[in-house]
Amino acid sequence: MKLMFRPALLVLATLLVLGARQEASVVDKIIDEGRNRSEVMAHLDHLVNKIGPRLTSSDRLTQACEWTKSQFEKWGLKNCRLEQWGTFPVGFNRGPWSGKMTEPEEMALTFTTGSWTPGTKGAVTAEAIMGPANDKELEEVRDKLAGKWVLTPGTSTGREFNEKVRAAYDKAGILGLIRAGGVVKNDQVVHTGGSQNVNIDKLPTRCNITLLRSQFDKVKTLLGGGKKVSLTFDIKNEFKKGPIPLYNVLAEIPGTEKPQEMVIVGGHIDSWDGATGTTDNGTGTCTTLEAARLLMKVGAKPKRTIRFMLWSGEEQGLLGSAAYVRDHPEENARVSAVLVHDMGTHYVTGIPATKPMVPIFEKVFEKVLTLNAEMPFKIREVAGLPGGGSDHQSYLAAGVPGLFWDQQSKENTFYARTHHTQFDTYEAAVKEYQQHTSTVVAIAAYGIANLDALLPRDGLRARGGRRILGIDTKEDGVTVSSVSEDSAAERAGLKEGDKIVKLGGKEVKNNEELVKLIQEAEQKTALLVLRAGQEVELKVAWDRQAGFRTGEDGLTVSRVVDNTPASKAGLKVDDKVLKVDGKEVADFNAIRAALRDGPKKIKIRVRRADKEMDLDVEFDW
Repeated sequence: MKLMFRPALLVLATLLVLGARQEASVVDKIIDEGRNRSEVMAHLDHLVNKIGPRLTSSDRLTQACEWTKSQFEKWGLKNCRLEQWGTFPVGFNRGPWSGKMTEPEEMALTFTTGSWTPGTKGAVTAEAIMGPANDKELEEVRDKLAGKWVLTPGTSTGREFNEKVRAAYDKAGILGLIRAGGVVKNDQVVHTGGSQNVNIDKLPTRCNITLLRSQFDKVKTLLGGGKKVSLTFDIKNEFKKGPIPLYNVLAEIPGTEKPQEMVIVGGHIDSWDGATGTTDNGTGTCTTLEAARLLMKVGAKPKRTIRFMLWSGEEQGLLGSAAYVRDHPEENARVSAVLVHDMGTHYVTGIPATKPMVPIFEKVFEKVLTLNAEMPFKIREVAGLPGGGSDHQSYLAAGVPGLFWDQQSKENTFYARTHHTQFDTYEAAVKEYQQHTSTVVAIAAYGIANLDALLPRDGLRARGGRRILGIDTKEDGVTVSSVSEDSAAERAGLKEGDKIVKLGGKEVKNNEELVKLIQEAEQKTALLVLRAGQEVELKVAWDRQAGFRTGEDGLTVSRVVDNTPASKAGLKVDDKVLKVDGKEVADFNAIRAALRDGPKKIKIRVRRADKEMDLDVEFDW
């Protein structure tokens, strides 16, 4: 009997060996194609330079969705489609904008305006004046406001006073408000943001301008010296009557053995529109496209379906991915993993993995671990997969393994420099990083799709969201080279030149250990640094992600993210935040600070319509 089964066993063993060789051969072909014939930068050039920025509800976003779908079809993927997830009542298209100071001297201005805010009717020249910071100044300036460009004082003045100022601005009919931009590292930046909650029958009429900080300060100084300052702005912003249909883009490589099960690869296709939306998230969109092209080019035949998804509405609160997960709950049990690339052009340095995932990923990423010595890759064991502000969170909230790549650059390029700023252009993307990342993503998708079983879901959820300390480091990964404005690091008192020794009592030897400890630390943690030869202990506190944002006034809720403490507490769009933990708040910075420093369960008082109510927001940590 044993002799009878030997041929069958031999055939089975031969087939297993051949299957392993075939899988290895596909990975080798992916590496060769990705290294030598990558098209990722061509995708990016078309997306950000030919189509441009892709604000949710803009015509350019729809063009981008249609173009990416056509690319998937051209490469031979199946089930390519645009799936509508919702609508916005008003669309917004940004045209060209320019500005200058004309008096007392000429100076070109660098600025942005809020999305879903009005432009000007041609070039408009008017006098600039300082806005009031107290009741006395309000009375002094009240009769001078009409038809002026008004600079904000830049100080927290309290909710009641802010309401009086807004009423005075509305009554007088000012042309617009001008705020100072921020600073990232040594660069002055103007951030673009905005709220889509506008009514076509009652559109905003006031320009909302963020001006380069040095130029804002110069105008302020001139005004303080008694000089008359005239500014000219020509801003072509356009509202479009809705409903505006909004889409996710989907395409698939069908599985050969288990087509109903899948691995999802994706990123968000929408962007803010103050630049071309390159590093947030044209880069992630195009590594997704290139991973699809690579797999089709080498003839990959995965056991499970590999689905490529480009979600929109991410910048307004993960709207596209959250809606898809909500509308297709039957799929969740069949999804092995969701691999999301966001956060810029940095190359992927690793992937978080729960303890049961580690040995599985060691097999999946075997060739990635030695792919490029200059861009090392590490499987990082975590107590629970980190969530955070990208589309993997929508899946993680539904119990699906949502994975966000670890990323960095050899030059320690600071992502905040381009994040929603005027620097988010094609020139910011690094070709070798984009090529490398695309290759790793393709290998990961293929490897996970060919596993014997779906990825384990034991211990899936992390305690907190994805945290950022807010520093840039030198080559050793622990010596601070710069501190980001209004970050956890700045609030803790971290300074350039500090060397991080311990976090939460645990020794830090390199940047990878630092990142891991940041994710695992308590919300308020001791940080030990070496400063000028002396050990200094600091206290660092990370913002807790409540899951909501506010609009222009900093107090009215403009969006609430599903499955977050805010949504579970019952917070709604258009609620006005009055108090946090019993204390009045004047703006979103005050709200954020109160949430960060408060207890695990905190009470928020809001005004909804004409009624005040208290909501209990409870955090995981």
